[in-house]
Amino acid sequence: MTSTRQLQEDFRHIIVATHGNEAVFDYTRSFERADASSLIFIQASEQLDPIAPAVITTEAVAADIMGEYKGFIACVKDVRLAQALIKQAYDDYENRDPEWPDIHPSAVIHESATLGANVRIGPNVVIGKDVVIGDSVIVRSNSVIEFGVTIGNNSIVNPNVMVGHGCVIGQRVILQSGTVIGNEGYGFTPTPDKRYERIPHTGNVIIGDDVFIGSNCAIDRGTYGSTLIKRGVKVDNLCHIAHNVEIGEDCLIIGQTGLAGSCKIGDRAILSGQSGVLDHKKVAADTILVHRGGVIEDIPSGGMWGGIPAKPMREHTRRFKLDDYVLKRFAKLEEK
Repeated sequence: MTSTRQLQEDFRHIIVATHGNEAVFDYTRSFERADASSLIFIQASEQLDPIAPAVITTEAVAADIMGEYKGFIACVKDVRLAQALIKQAYDDYENRDPEWPDIHPSAVIHESATLGANVRIGPNVVIGKDVVIGDSVIVRSNSVIEFGVTIGNNSIVNPNVMVGHGCVIGQRVILQSGTVIGNEGYGFTPTPDKRYERIPHTGNVIIGDDVFIGSNCAIDRGTYGSTLIKRGVKVDNLCHIAHNVEIGEDCLIIGQTGLAGSCKIGDRAILSGQSGVLDHKKVAADTILVHRGGVIEDIPSGGMWGGIPAKPMREHTRRFKLDDYVLKRFAKLEEK
């Protein structure tokens, strides 16, 4: 149970005004499922359910509901941002692991590994030689942390994750289930008799602070050097990031996107679902690559790009208009 007094103290940096009587709540809920124990977030007065004891909203909406609502109102500038921060603090399974003892007896931890304070290690986890795990890290069931890995404070490794040898994971990183960090990349060279020889990958993966990696992603280690995922990157499920790729800060990489070896993605780029970038190509900072965009040449400047090959959005939509014109002309010819 959390009091609205505690809410004000914890989030005084985003709460700009309060109204109504003090209250308590047990959890957060959507406004459609509000009950007498919930904190809700609303962006319009029509979304209010007066059964909820506490509401997060804007000052404009607060002015509309104060006459009819007798509960506690906290006003913020950005309701969605407030929802993200407050749910992380009070109602986030990712930050809690109540099921097992701090170190499950079935975990296998090498005697040379270093574990920080308040670490939680789940069933059947394997932690290898010379691993360093920071404070308040959670490693959940069946995950494997190979030798020489470093994991920063407050990071979360969900079930069935593999972090390969020598990789570096920053602070407050979340690795979702089924993801593989630092496996060998796809590197083969042809022989004279048209067979293929594997090129061992002896680099690693470095993941910066505050990165989120979704489920069933593969991030390959560098052939030499590192594959780099910089601070604040958010990667959706089912993405492949090949050896020696560099992704700049605060990028969004959406589901089923594939980044080929040694390509470079600039800061704050957004790559929409099923996008692809060819090896060694560069995508400028602040680029938005729309769904299924294919980069086969460098993108030199930010903005919205689309199509295969990716072109600036105005040029990309012009192609659709031309295709439509051609189809209509063919239809008229067929009529004749």
